[in-house]
Amino acid sequence: MSLIRYSLLAAIMLYIGIFLIEGSVAPPVLLASIIGIVLLLALISTLFVRDEERLRKTEMILVWCCVLAYAVYGLIRAGGLV
Repeated sequence: MSLIRYSLLAAIMLYIGIFLIEGSVAPPVLLASIIGIVLLLALISTLFVRDEERLRKTEMILVWCCVLAYAVYGLIRAGGLV
C-alpha cells in the first residue's frame, strides 16, 4: 500500500473519530454522524480494490454522489430550508 493510501486511511479514521465524538456530544447530529461514518467506510473500501475497472466505477459513483449531495444542498439552501 502506498503512502497516499496510508495517509488517506489515517485521515478517514480521524474523521470517523470526530463523527463519533460529535454524535455522542450532540445527539441532534447523531443521524448525520452515522451517515458520515457510513460514507467514509464506503470510501475506505475503495482503498482495497485491486480491479482497476471496478475501482474506476466505484470512484465515479462516489464522485457523482458528492456532486448530487452538493446540488441538493444548494437547492435546499436556495429554498430557505437551511
